Amino acid sequence: MSPAIHAALADNGNAPPVLLLNAVVSVVALFGLVLGGPLLEASTPLPRSLVKNTEKEAKSNNDDGQFLPLEAQAGLELGLWKMLGTTANLYGLSLTTADHGAFLIQLTTLIVPTVQGIMGVPVPDRIKTAIALALGGVFLFTSDPAGGVDATAATDAVNSVALGDAMCVVAAGFYATYDLRLFKWGKLVKARELITGKILTQAVLSALLLLGFGYGEAADFVASATWDNSGNIVLLALWAGLAVNAVAPFLQVGGQQAVGPTRAQTLYASQPLWAAIISFVFLGETVGQQGLVGGAAFLSALFLAATAEPPDPNCGVENCEV
Repeated sequence: MSPAIHAALADNGNAPPVLLLNAVVSVVALFGLVLGGPLLEASTPLPRSLVKNTEKEAKSNNDDGQFLPLEAQAGLELGLWKMLGTTANLYGLSLTTADHGAFLIQLTTLIVPTVQGIMGVPVPDRIKTAIALALGGVFLFTSDPAGGVDATAATDAVNSVALGDAMCVVAAGFYATYDLRLFKWGKLVKARELITGKILTQAVLSALLLLGFGYGEAADFVASATWDNSGNIVLLALWAGLAVNAVAPFLQVGGQQAVGPTRAQTLYASQPLWAAIISFVFLGETVGQQGLVGGAAFLSALFLAATAEPPDPNCGVENCEV
C-alpha cells in the first residue's frame, strides 16, 4: 500500500491533496463495508474466544448504565485513532520514500509488545526474539545507504524526507494505540458493528478535517481533474478504501482475538518487506546488501512467530495474550 500512495502523492504534476485523499478513502471504505459487510460477516468465522466472551462481557458492560452503547464508544475511539494515524501516515508518505515510510510505520512492532509487557501480559521468549529480529530488520532496511531515491534527489530533499520520517513515526504511535484498543473492543463488540462504527467516525472526522483545512486546495484539484490525469488516483482510492480500510480491519478483529496483538505485530512487520520489493520493481527505489540482510531478518522473525507455542487464554495471570 505504501508504494502506491507514495507514487500518487509524490507526483508533482498531479498529486492529490492529502486531506482529500484521506476523506475519499474513508468514505469509500464506509460504503464498501455497508454494502459488503453482511457477506464478510457470513464468510468470516469468529474465534472461539470472541464467540464465548462477546455476549458475557458486553452484558456486563451494558449493566453499568453507560451513556453511550458499547458499539458507539468503540467506533468513536477507534475511528479517532485510525483517522489520526492515517492522516499522519499520508503526510509522511508524501514527503519520504515508500520503503522508509513502510518500515517506520512498523515501529508498532516495538510499541505494542512494550505496552503489553508493562501491562503484565506474558510474552513468550520466541515471540520476543521474533520482535527483536523484526526491529533489527527495520533498522537495517531504513538505514541502508543504497536505499531510497537517487543521491542527488535525496540530498536536495533531506529536510523534507526527515519531516516525512517523523510524521510516519507519529503515525506508528497512533496505529499502535489503535491496535491495542482494537483488541480490547474486539472482545466486546461484533466485528461488523465494530468496524462499521470505526469507519463511520473516521469518515466523518476526515471530511470535517478536509472542510476545515483543505477545502480550497481540494476544490482546485477537482476542478482541473480529468480521467486521463486522475484515473490512477480513483483506482488507488477504491483499493485503499475497500481492501485496506474495510476488508483488512474487519479480518484484523478476529485475527487479533485469536493470536493477540503482540503476535499480530510480528506478522504485520512483513508489510515493509513487500513494500520495498514493490518500490524496487515499480518506483526504482534501490535495495543494497544491508537492506537484503534486513529482509532476511524479517523472514526469520516471521518463521519464529509462526512456530511459537499458541497463546494460552488461561495463562495464570490477570492479563493474558488472548
